[in-house]
Amino acid sequence: MHAMTSDVSLEAPGWRCVSAIADLAEIFEPAVQVCSWRRTLDPQIAVYLDGADDSGTVQSIETLVPQGRARLDGLPEGDGREALIDDVTSLAEVLHELVDCPAVGLRCTRVEHAMCPRWHVDRVPLRMLCTYRGPGTEWLADQGVDRAELARPEIASGRCRRADAGELVLLKGALWDGNDSLGAVHRSPAVEPVDGQRVLVTLDPLWPS
Repeated sequence: MHAMTSDVSLEAPGWRCVSAIADLAEIFEPAVQVCSWRRTLDPQIAVYLDGADDSGTVQSIETLVPQGRARLDGLPEGDGREALIDDVTSLAEVLHELVDCPAVGLRCTRVEHAMCPRWHVDRVPLRMLCTYRGPGTEWLADQGVDRAELARPEIASGRCRRADAGELVLLKGALWDGNDSLGAVHRSPAVEPVDGQRVLVTLDPLWPS
C-alpha cells in the first residue's frame, strides 16, 4: 500500500503545492503537471454534506459562463447548500480568470466507489478538482514517470499524495499545449464503507471548437 500524506511541505518533480490562490499560476510552468492549494472550507459545507448523505450515484452537469452561478441540481435542499454553491461558483471564477476561458464545464458527483481507480492521464488541456467529502484525488508525488508504463504496478512504487477535503487541485492533461507524452498522473481513491459518499466537483475550461 502506498504511503499517503497531507504534509503540505512535500513536493516533488512535476508537483507544486502553493500557499496562496494567486500562486496557482505556477501550473503554467512547463515542468509542472500538478498544482494544489490547501484551503479552509466553510464548516457549513461539511455539516450539510454529512446530513445530505444518501445511497446511489448522483451527478449534476452544467456549463457556467463568467459571473454565472452554479445550481448543483443533483443535491438536496438543506442548510449549507448555498455555502457549497457559493464555493463551487468561486472555483469556476478562479478557472475563468486563470486560463481566460469563455465557459467552464462543471460536474458534481456523489459516488460510493472509485470512479477511475487506475493511474491515468486525462485527455483534456486542464482540469480542476475539489473533493468536498470523503477521500480526495490521488496523484504521484514524482510526476517523472513513463506515461506508457502506467499499467505496471511498480510504476507507482514511490510516494503518492492524497488531496485533503476542500483542497483545490489543478491537473494538466495530455492536450495541454506542449504537453505531449506528459499530463498529471492521478487516480480516484478507494472509498471504504466507513467513508460514506464521496462528493467531487470537476471543472473543465471550455473553448469554442
